[in-house]
Formats: sequence, C-alpha cells, structure tokens
Amino acid sequence: MTKHFILVISCVLAVLSLNAQDIATTRNASLGSTVTFRGVSLNGPELPNIRYIQDATGGIAIYGSNVSSINEGDSVLITGTMTNYNNLVEVTPVTSMSVLANVALPAAQVITDVSLIDDQYEGELLHFDNCTFANGGALFAGNTNYNVTIGGQTLQIRILNGSPLIGEVIPSGAVNLTGIMSQYCFSPTTGCTSGYQLLLRTINDIEATSSIFLTQPISTAGITTTGFDIHWSTNIPGDNSYIKYGVTPALEMGTITSGNTTNHVATLTGLTPATIYYVRAYSWNGVDSAVTLERTFVTQSLSSGTIKTYFNRVTDISYSTGTNAVFLNHRIADTLAAYIDRTNSSLDIAIYNWDHSPDAMKIITAVNNAYNRGVKIRVISDGSTVNSGVNGLNNAIPVLSTPQGSDYTIMHNKFVIMDANVSNPDYPVVWTGSTNFTEGQLDDDANNVIVFQDQSLARGYKMEFDEMWGDSSQNSQPNMTMSRFGQFKTDNTPHEYVIGGKRVESYFSPSDQVNTQILNTIETADDDLYFAVMVITRSDLAYAIRDRIQTQSLAAKGIIDDASTSATPYGILNPSMGTSLAVNGHNWIFHHKYLVVDASNPASDPIVLTGSHNWSNGADQKNDENTVIVHDASIANQYYQDFMGRWCERNGGTCSLGLEESSNDMQLLIYPNPTTGAFAIQVPGDGNTADITITDITGKQVYHTQKKTVSGNNTVEITDPFAKKGIYLVTYESNGTVLTSRIVIE
Repeated sequence: MTKHFILVISCVLAVLSLNAQDIATTRNASLGSTVTFRGVSLNGPELPNIRYIQDATGGIAIYGSNVSSINEGDSVLITGTMTNYNNLVEVTPVTSMSVLANVALPAAQVITDVSLIDDQYEGELLHFDNCTFANGGALFAGNTNYNVTIGGQTLQIRILNGSPLIGEVIPSGAVNLTGIMSQYCFSPTTGCTSGYQLLLRTINDIEATSSIFLTQPISTAGITTTGFDIHWSTNIPGDNSYIKYGVTPALEMGTITSGNTTNHVATLTGLTPATIYYVRAYSWNGVDSAVTLERTFVTQSLSSGTIKTYFNRVTDISYSTGTNAVFLNHRIADTLAAYIDRTNSSLDIAIYNWDHSPDAMKIITAVNNAYNRGVKIRVISDGSTVNSGVNGLNNAIPVLSTPQGSDYTIMHNKFVIMDANVSNPDYPVVWTGSTNFTEGQLDDDANNVIVFQDQSLARGYKMEFDEMWGDSSQNSQPNMTMSRFGQFKTDNTPHEYVIGGKRVESYFSPSDQVNTQILNTIETADDDLYFAVMVITRSDLAYAIRDRIQTQSLAAKGIIDDASTSATPYGILNPSMGTSLAVNGHNWIFHHKYLVVDASNPASDPIVLTGSHNWSNGADQKNDENTVIVHDASIANQYYQDFMGRWCERNGGTCSLGLEESSNDMQLLIYPNPTTGAFAIQVPGDGNTADITITDITGKQVYHTQKKTVSGNNTVEITDPFAKKGIYLVTYESNGTVLTSRIVIE
C-alpha cells in the first residue's frame, strides 16, 4: 500500500513538473491566473514568509506562511496564484509546494550600471562592487531602507524585520554586496521611478574590501560638565587610532589618540558645559582605515536638571513611592502658559495641531505677550492640519507651515524650547510629551507632558528645530532652501544626556531609527512592562513584547485606543496577555505614546519612553517626531501611577483612585520604610486572628501570614523579605476590618 501511495505521489509530481513553465513565462501570466513553475530558492528564513525563486530565465517571489519551511538552495515545484504587490510580481497564495532537492544557488549576476535595473532583474541574485553606504557606522534596523552609492549612482538596500543583520554595524567603507533584487512602490496607481531595492540576507552578503572595519559604532559614556569618553571597536587592532573633534563639523579642535587595540577609548577633557561637539573616529592598521560617522555629543549642563511630569487625567497615587504623579485638571494650558510667561530670550515651538479653543487661547496669549516683551519666537506647524490657533499669533512672529506633497507626510512633533542659549543655565526648558494644543487634547484625551530644566537638552532640541527651520538664528525667517523635513533630515543631534544625574536619551524621527530604540527598551524589561499607546501597527514591537513576557515571565499590561487600527499587533499580543491587554472604552482618545519598564524594581534600570511617536511605520520612517527615554525610578513610578489610573477606567467606567483613608483611627505602621532588608508591621489587635498579606504592584501575592492578636498594638516582624526590590502593598484583615499601606524595598 505504501509503495503504491509513493508511486502515485511521484506520478503527480512528474505530471506537475511536465506542466511547469519557466519563470520568464510565469511572470507574463495574467493576474489571478494559476501558475506552476520550478526553480531554486535564493533565501531561507532570514526573509520571513517570502521566498525568491530563480531559474535560468528569471526570478519571482512567492509569499505566505506556508512557504516558511523552504530553505536557501531548495529546488522547489510551486503552484499558486499570480498577483502584483506594489509592483512586485508575486505568487500568493501558494496552493501546492514540493521540495525536490537542495542544490547550489545560481551565480549572482554582476551589475555595473544601476540605471539599467528594471523588471528583468526582479527576484534574481545580483552582485555589486565598491558600494558605499550613506550612513556607515550606524546600526542596521529592521523595515528600513539604506542608500548606497555605486559609481556615482544610488541604489536602495532593504533590511526586513527579522533579518539577522539587525543590530550589525553598517559598513563605513567600500564593500561588495550580493542580494536579491526586489521592488516596492508606495503609489502603484501613480507610478514609481525608484522602487527597486536590494534585499540583503545575512552578513555574508556584505564583503569587506578593507582589512580593518568597524564592529561597534561610535558612542559615548562618562558624560560630565567638562568632558566625556568616546568608544568604538574594530575587527583588528589599529596601529594608529584617534578622534577628531570640534564645535563645528570642521572638527577644528584637534585630535586625541587611542591605544593599539580593538576596543578603542578616547577621553575628551577641558570642555565647556552644555556644549555640543562634533566627533569622528579613525583607526588605521598601516594598510587600510576604518572611519566612523561624524556624530554629535554634548557635555552635561550646569542646570538644575529638574524633570517634571504632568497628566491630564486622574492618576492613582496609591502606587506612589514618594513623588505623586501630578494630575492637572484642565490646567495643562495654564501650566504651559506659565512657563512661557517666564521665558526671557527665545521661544521655539514645533506643534502638530493648535486650535483657538479657550484653553489653546491661553497659550496663544502667553506667546504674544512674550513677543511683546522682546522674546525671539519661531513657530513650526504642520501644513496638513488647520492649525487655526496659529492665526491668533502676532503677525510679526515667523511661522513655518511644513511643505506638502508626495515627498512629505506630517510634522507630528510636540515640543517647546525656552531660552536655550541664555547665560543662566537655570532658565532653559524643554516641554514635550504627547499633547497637542487643542481643546480635546489639553482637557479630555488621555495625554502626558514631561518638562526638563536642562540647557544641554534645550540645545539638542534647538539643533533639531534649526534643521527644520533651515537656519540657527533666533532672528531669522525660515530658509526654505536649507529647511529639511521627513526623509530629508539627518541624524545630527546628540542622543545621550546626563540630566540631574539621570541618563536621558533623545531621538527624532525619521532619521534616528526610533523604532529600534523602542525595541531596545522593551528588551531591557526584567520584571514588568506597561505600554499606553494610541496606535501600534508595527508587528516587530508586538512580537518583542510577547517574547519578553514569555521568556522573562514579566508582569505586563497594555492599553491601546482602538483594536481595529492595531489589528495585527493586537492579534499577536492577545494570546499572551489576555485580559491584561485593554482597548480604550471611552469616547475620548487614548492619545498616550509611552512605555514604562521595570517600575517595580529600582535596581533594574526603570525606564520611561514617551513623546509624539506612535508605534507605526509612518512615525518611524516618514513623519517628523520626537522621543525621550528617561532612566529613573521616580519618573517611571509617576508614569506607572498614571497607567494604573487609566487601567482602572479602561472599560469606560469611572474609578475612585488612591487608597481611601480608614473611617477610624486604626492604621498600619511600617518601619523602617523604605527598607533594604527586614522590617516590622505594627497592627491593631482585637483578640482575633489577623491575616497579613503582601502583594506586588501586579497584584501577585508574595507573602502571607496569620497572627493571633491581643488588644492594642501588635508587631509582626518580617525578617525574610521578598527576593526583588520594588513597591509592595501590605493588607491587614481582621474581623471585617481592612487596612492597607505600602512598603518600598530598596
């Protein structure tokens, strides 16, 4: 019987093989028709759910989860339906698939003239010599295109999500590239002229032509008011390694040498506080050299470093570890106006949406008053929204409405820079967060604000504003010749800051690979993770959260505004999170864009990531956006208080937030609190047996005991506290009496 079955299958495959067309003929088949062809797969799982099949006549893509078992070199027989996906000829769904053997790949065709690339090369393995990446020295990110120059011509390189190249250093010198030619047209109905893109599969597709090359990009550490360290790494020691630096791109301040090693460190000293420096690193081994990108770094300021957070919906301060999250009840506009009223010299505003509602008018009035007292003001607004509030500004205030057209999307920033360059370091302020200047955003839609009193960050943000404005002078009108938005911006601002002793990171989209920073932040979570995000359309972020939950057994909760716009990520997260993943049940917009990591464990680098950036492709690759990442337990706890407030009301109800005071004089006394070890709980007694339970911030019970009490005060000593540092809720129950308090383990 088995022999007969095998014989039948063999006969079927033989018939299909006889009916198989070559790929050149298959590519000309009409859309929607069924085709059968055979060829060799040029890739395996390094390009998820898509395989490129090539024979002697051409190449073609096949797509679907059922092709994921095909490996590089598999000779396959395919039957499926002809489609066209954004100008890419593709077979999907694949209805029949057989792996016949594993064979050698066809030799890659060598291309010397990029301008000759057209559909005849689509789906084929190609080779290019002497390619130079435009942003060599940075790190590859997923779902991202990179430009390379080949003989004065430009070719786009595409790195897909899940690629093993993600996180690898982009070559800084000339390399040879081998990859699969693909195509993606953003607007197939209107035509494309630049949709061809080379897909790199693994690091083996990049052939170094230099004997020395970068293995880690240039970075900084040890930031002080007068200096910082510069780090970079190479594959072999450099006989002569050094940096050049200066306060301009000319790197006019000289050189500092590093040792003969693969892990290079150069220390800059004698610098000026709150000053941005341009730095480039070099390593030479006597034959070849490795050169990093020119990057900007900034010294610590002499400012106070105060960081304040504000929320426009009620927060749950029962989770406070000492600093209560501030709920501004219809007072966001008043608070911003008060900051503007204290501005002395300069005011730069970049805002997506600004209406002329009563609260927005408070901001308009404050800006006009600032102008009348001599403050230099510049305003950038998005050109695709009405922004009626801008019309209320003094006509003498210069306003730049962002350019429109197919080359641009939206300017979605939400930040205000005050007094960036004044001599007093306690004046500069950066105001940012998720809040637009409209009635709904200021008062009803769930939003947050974070404010930094720091001159270094103010100057970094001013650098970004200047790039969009096209000029750095506070007295200038916008220079449209030099102005850059969206895809035309460069990664030119500092990313690392020390503010009030805290590490703070700053990034702008689409130039700074912000999605990678979100992924990196997710992957630091050891104990807990909470996300409050209006929109998630990036599947890689959903997979990262899911995987972290599963591998680390994290306590995790998330709230999004609408499941329909986040359908695929919601489907990825829901099986792992269940009821811990919520959708906003109110008619106001859940507009936050923040992530809180390890709020329960001060020893695990608690982090808040917030700003204007939704978790979408548009935010990462097209829009102008701003994001800050704050490494601080107190700030993380304040955002956690807001999250728990939103969690309480997630299903459309209202909540009484905060621990309610007892109706009698009985209370729990915990000492010492905070504690680094053992502590005692003093409880009232009535002669009954009391239950004492301790839970973590997720509600998980970590300790329970019973105590037979006597009348008066009773003491329970906890000599073997819980394994992890964090915030815990202590609950006492006896004869119908329930008392609660908090303990902080440091």
